Amino acid sequence: MSSSVICDIVIPIWNQQELTRRCLESLLRCTEEPIRLILIDNGSEQPTQNYLEQFRADRSEKILLTRNEVNQGYIKGINQGIRSAQAPWICLLNNDTVLTAGWLTEMLKVASADAGIGLVNPTSNSLGFKLGETPLEEYAKSLQNESGRTAELSMALGFCLLARRSVFDRVGLLDESFGMGYFEDDDLSQRVKAAGLRCIRACGAYVFHEERGSFRHLAGTKEAFQKNRQIFEKRWGRRLRILWTLPPSHSDLAAWRELETELAGQGHWLYSVAALKTGQPFWRLQAAFKLLVRRKKPFDLVISTDPTWSGWVRKLRRLHRAAILESPNPEQITQECRRLAERPTP
Repeated sequence: MSSSVICDIVIPIWNQQELTRRCLESLLRCTEEPIRLILIDNGSEQPTQNYLEQFRADRSEKILLTRNEVNQGYIKGINQGIRSAQAPWICLLNNDTVLTAGWLTEMLKVASADAGIGLVNPTSNSLGFKLGETPLEEYAKSLQNESGRTAELSMALGFCLLARRSVFDRVGLLDESFGMGYFEDDDLSQRVKAAGLRCIRACGAYVFHEERGSFRHLAGTKEAFQKNRQIFEKRWGRRLRILWTLPPSHSDLAAWRELETELAGQGHWLYSVAALKTGQPFWRLQAAFKLLVRRKKPFDLVISTDPTWSGWVRKLRRLHRAAILESPNPEQITQECRRLAERPTP
């Protein structure tokens, strides 16, 4: 294997020592490629600061550690790291992630195969692929038959995001007007797509994300979310969040898949209940939980082709307030998405 670094991995860190340790240990254990870690210590307290200093001392040739005396925020920290990157590929990584074997190999494989790909996410619980009772490494191994496959994304998420360095040269860094974070990855995705590039998921790679693990101790997150949502929608328009159930046995599956790609291309975010293994016991309970717990980013529309699930959604509507389409055709979905997108955000 060549000793030249193929990918710089940028990780901003603000305290959360145990999460950080778990992330870094899994990264070193599961990454085969020659990489360099660019760690941005965003004003962490002494225990985390000491841990990072020792981590660098043990692996000095692979680590660039930058310390900010005060917390500059997630976005500024990420941009610091991108500016320091020199490798042809850059991966933005949250410190509340756990990597699995071959994660970067697979992401690089699919990204290298198509120059039209701008941003790459791995398969993840953050994209709807929950582990359930399956151990993490076992679940990741089960995806090996997906190697080389990709799925279109309306917008890529920033928890683990791979791109060529030339993409950032072309579209710019994360927009620091989004402050501490929220919607900066949506904005980057829109700029990448405006440049004619695509956002995709590497189906054969898996990264676990402890969602909100990095932000849960920050104050003012609710206010920041609402402010940044207004900035994003003023710039790009309203993007819908759609909970989508589509049985594999549908008679015109190809047409539905084409519509799904079209909606994703318009920037709408689709969460497929198929990820919950429709047809398995308790999938409706899992889907109902997903529908009801999304408080900050609630669903705007539920598309259901299951009569029982449709009944549940109707009964729960005062709690989730999403519009409902029951066994619609593609034209009805298109019209409803157009109608909802023209309405102001609730």
